[in-house]
Amino acid sequence: MANEIRFTLQGEVEEPAATSRGASSTRVVKRVRLGSVRGQASTQSLVARVGQDVVVLHINGGPSLTLHPESAAALMRAQTAGATGRSAVLADGSVEVPMQLGWPGLEQAAGATAAARGASRGWLGQVFASAMEIVTGATGQPLANLAAAAVTLKLDGQVDPGVYALQPGALNKLKGSGSKLDAVPAAPAGQPLLVLIHGTFVDTTSTFGKFWAQYPQRVRDLFSFYGNRVYALDHRTMGDSPITNALQLVRALPAGAVLHLLTHSRGGVVAEVLARACAQQGLDDDSLSGFSAAHAAERADLLTLADVCKQKNISVQRMLRVACPARGTLLASGRLDAYLSVLRWLLNSAGIPVAGELVDFLDEVARVRGDPAQLPGLEALMPTSPLVLWLNGVAERDEPLASELRVVAGDMQGDSIGSWLKVLMSDAFYWTDNDLVVQTRSMYGGTPRASGSGGAAQFLLDRGAGVSHFSYFSNERTAAAVVAGLTQARPEGFAAIGPLSWQGDDASGSRAARTVPSLVADAAQRPALIYLPGVLGSNLKSGDRRIWLSLNFFNRLSRLRWDPLGNPGVTPDGVVGRVYGDLAEYLRGTHEVIVF
Repeated sequence: MANEIRFTLQGEVEEPAATSRGASSTRVVKRVRLGSVRGQASTQSLVARVGQDVVVLHINGGPSLTLHPESAAALMRAQTAGATGRSAVLADGSVEVPMQLGWPGLEQAAGATAAARGASRGWLGQVFASAMEIVTGATGQPLANLAAAAVTLKLDGQVDPGVYALQPGALNKLKGSGSKLDAVPAAPAGQPLLVLIHGTFVDTTSTFGKFWAQYPQRVRDLFSFYGNRVYALDHRTMGDSPITNALQLVRALPAGAVLHLLTHSRGGVVAEVLARACAQQGLDDDSLSGFSAAHAAERADLLTLADVCKQKNISVQRMLRVACPARGTLLASGRLDAYLSVLRWLLNSAGIPVAGELVDFLDEVARVRGDPAQLPGLEALMPTSPLVLWLNGVAERDEPLASELRVVAGDMQGDSIGSWLKVLMSDAFYWTDNDLVVQTRSMYGGTPRASGSGGAAQFLLDRGAGVSHFSYFSNERTAAAVVAGLTQARPEGFAAIGPLSWQGDDASGSRAARTVPSLVADAAQRPALIYLPGVLGSNLKSGDRRIWLSLNFFNRLSRLRWDPLGNPGVTPDGVVGRVYGDLAEYLRGTHEVIVF
């Protein structure tokens, strides 16, 4: 049938560990374990009905991908073509599912050409699929607006939106705790309030809970510094935009509130919106022109937010953003189902409980091939969203924000982790340095800050095997940096964010714009040094995607092919920081370093 896709695979039918999934009546129809059982594997078929069923592909040591049937078929076609050079469509019209997969099939999410996909091979080895199953029983309703769907409302319903008073002893789930405040008490004149703001899919407890559990003394230090004036904003992250979240916060704040903000991931976008609204910046028609008729509600909420901030005389004095997608995150909108599956896997890997509502949400997104544009909370994080463009599109007449900004950024070092699958997976979505959810270069953006006693906007970059989007508050180095960045005027380990990193062009954080030595104040004492790396020393990108030197760059040499009839668009993407970065920073102490 035209609305069915049949998959053919070698393996054995087995009873699923659970016939139901999530919190709803969604159930597993059929499950096949790939490979042989004592050499007795046989040919099996799985049939997925487009618009009714989803396909779940389980990968050894990796995520379980919840996919729309057409996404699963496209993935199998690319995998088979890359591994064998033949079509995955068999004579009977079914799609073949090999047990051994070359991960680059998901490069479709990053816009790879069909030719490049077909020729790609994984160079570190192969990914093994362990099982495949068909899931049905989703709501079945046609979703004109995913934000209004029951599964979205259930996911957002994990929190009761509002501001909560926190205690230093323990951080328990806030919903139903009785600590929600209709109005936050006023602080002594000039004294700041600390507000924690979490990110997507999670709540305050799951985001910051490990910080409370593993570093009780640091938590006590924070509460002592702020005189126990520590609060959290629990908020909806899917159906509500960051503007709506910020509005919920300011409506609960007392007049004259001075804010310090500690944020993770998407929470940093909420904080950036609030900081700019408090400064009454970017509110004219020209600055808001990117909010079209389709985003009229967001524009109206933004103007309301600015009015409330002005009436209450609220100010943001200091902000510490952890892994914030300030310039957006590369949500794989063409493969949102795969992206969300990966995010769920990372939550599980970090020991963060994943509710059944999230499983239901994944199933429904996969069933209807959901688009991030249907979800205000997700759309706001896309690099081309009106909100991201507004936050980073400062006019020449606008003054830099007076608030202090400290950024904690991260880059997972793939060559030192046990599972190379994480590297290939993240590279398929981001093509550049990242912490598995947000690309590093995006973490430095936002509205410019004015230089103050603590310097301009500052950053601390953590690189290593233990870095991931959900490890910052359990990692010793970054946990210490969080406390220092909030409580110290000049926190140790932080450095000024360089212009090129601020613009989203470099992941190192410190990279400055190219300067002419004669124009530098101390040029007479600092000779120019032109830094020329070797053939393996410079990264290259095509558009926004790094194609050299990535850990799986062997799959993409065709992207560097010279085309005498056209412009391939390959441009420099900075030096390879892991090789040349430390030396360049050392030389900057005595020279004006110009990296070529």
